[in-house]
Amino acid sequence: MVRVGGVFVTNGEVIARRDPPGWLIMGRYPEGTDELVDTVAEDLRKAGFFVLVTPDVMPYKWGKLMLNLANAIGAITDARGGDNSRIIRATQQEAQEILSQGSIRWISNEELALEWPDSTIRPRNIIDTKEQSSTWQSLARRQGSVETDFLNGEIVRLAERLGIQAPINERLLRITQQMAAEHELPGKYTPAELLELLGLN
Repeated sequence: MVRVGGVFVTNGEVIARRDPPGWLIMGRYPEGTDELVDTVAEDLRKAGFFVLVTPDVMPYKWGKLMLNLANAIGAITDARGGDNSRIIRATQQEAQEILSQGSIRWISNEELALEWPDSTIRPRNIIDTKEQSSTWQSLARRQGSVETDFLNGEIVRLAERLGIQAPINERLLRITQQMAAEHELPGKYTPAELLELLGLN
């Protein structure tokens, strides 16, 4: 589970926005740890990262996925706060209900903070940039693809396997995929317009 505040919009240039550069949770898939995990974790700690090793990594990955469902929203609207927050809540609520029906355990930020206090340590320094998430950055690079198939799309596929629907996450997936295919920049729709498209008004 990776939390690294990086910016990549210009070829050959990657900006680390935080000091320390990030927080990682590592383990084997689907469960367990081994010597390789321990070695890589120690090397990353030496490089300045906070690292937690666990034999049960998947609940943390699902927790990160829950947060990353918001990436599409910022990429579509190029906005923060306001109506975006309302859309994020609805998107995550839909996902929570689907994960619950699928009996999938996920670890929230609040649970993580209690279990691993290092996850709440504030960076010593932060570089403020206009760039948002990695999804936003993919659209800004006009690379023709976005990661939302592995984020919101994962919720859509889980819903399909359960015989239910995830209309909010599915619509966010389709909008970002179309924007990427047409090489559109972030901000095609305002938050108000996106609320309308998602039927959340």
